[in-house]
Amino acid sequence: MRGYLLLIAMTVFSCHTVTAQTTADMSLDDCLKYAERNQVKIKNAILDYQSALAKNKEVTGKAYPQLTAQGGLNYSPLVAAFQVPNFIKSIIAGNGSMPGLVKDSALNQQMVQGMPNEMSLAFQPKWSTNGTLQVSQLLFNPDLTIALKARSTLEELASKIKDLTIQDVKVSVSKSYYNILIAEKQHELINKNIDRLSQVESETKEIYKAGYVEKIDIDRITVTLTNLKTQQIKVSQMIELAYLALKFQIGMPLEEPLHLTDTLSEGLLSGSLFQEELDYNTRKEFQLLEVQNRLYNMDVTRMKMAWLPTLNFFGNYGYTLYNMSKLYAPGDNWQRSAMLGLSLNMPLFTGFQRKYQLRQSQITLEKNKNAMENLKMALTLEKQNASIALKNNVLALASQKQNMQLAEEVYNTTRIKYKEGVGSNLEVMNAEASLKEAQTNYFSALYDAITSKVDLEKALGHIQ
Repeated sequence: MRGYLLLIAMTVFSCHTVTAQTTADMSLDDCLKYAERNQVKIKNAILDYQSALAKNKEVTGKAYPQLTAQGGLNYSPLVAAFQVPNFIKSIIAGNGSMPGLVKDSALNQQMVQGMPNEMSLAFQPKWSTNGTLQVSQLLFNPDLTIALKARSTLEELASKIKDLTIQDVKVSVSKSYYNILIAEKQHELINKNIDRLSQVESETKEIYKAGYVEKIDIDRITVTLTNLKTQQIKVSQMIELAYLALKFQIGMPLEEPLHLTDTLSEGLLSGSLFQEELDYNTRKEFQLLEVQNRLYNMDVTRMKMAWLPTLNFFGNYGYTLYNMSKLYAPGDNWQRSAMLGLSLNMPLFTGFQRKYQLRQSQITLEKNKNAMENLKMALTLEKQNASIALKNNVLALASQKQNMQLAEEVYNTTRIKYKEGVGSNLEVMNAEASLKEAQTNYFSALYDAITSKVDLEKALGHIQ
């Protein structure tokens, strides 16, 4: 039995290990789609959108008939009574001006005289039970009329807010993705430089044994090699942190392995972005303000219609039971009641509230129009800045690429001269340092150019 349990445990552990070692291979497009499904900001934006739809349906529900049921039970331990003339005595024996229903000869005068001239009447029973079913239908209300017209616009507004959140997340994910590719390229170059410098170190040691170089030449190479290895560790740590940041941005568990499948090249910069004109309608920010503008116009219309009356239909049907001695008694009869009606409410004077409420709505509309004009200028500026930055970064990239190729040629030439004994170790070190700097500058320029392209794509409304 213990062996059987041990076998199960080993199987489970083995399966878990295999699962844990499974690496997710993802392109940039895969990361963007993954973020749309799993990123917390996008999830919350979708939930906000769904909440807005539910709120919209709540407004729609006010246009439907409203049905309510009500029941009650009342008990009055003390009932107030009214003192009224004893009309029963007057009816039977008369009151002097009118004869009674019973002849004087048939009356017991002693009994009549003993009857009080006043009597107590209580119109409220000790027990009352009721149940009512009431229906109401709003026939006309200016606020509800505008709210029903605004339903589709409100849903569009919620959708634009969601789309704007998705756009911002995609921009951040794209830049993080390219940042990792740059870091990995730098790591590859550092590894190549270490291999190359290690070979130079070995060659220099052999030359030192032959007595053609000094010990300081070896030490100089060793110091440079140690610095490169330190930089290699730092870049490795930076890549690890960059992967964690990317996983966080797309909503992936941080412990899950991830491998990026796209490659970093100048081909990513191809395209005709420079020739494209800015269309404000493609930007989510402008679309959002346009939808808000329509809503504010509707609010102004609502305020202008505030003087109109509201008309409501209502009806109810119910049962009521009255008891004097106890709650329920045999033979109790429930009394039925029903009522139908219309109610009309017209505001005649509200202390100029409607006037100033209308003014507030008009001011809000004007502010939104000003915001739209200001956004147009801001979007134009953003597009111009992104376009200029991309042009400059592409030019800088071309210069850095040429500089890197030249530094590599210088290094190879210096290396050959050193092997042939006509060059110095110091020249090799200087050439190697210049090559390393040129490589770093090239990939830094490549990253700047690619991220500038992302900014320009966002400015042109390509990232949806």
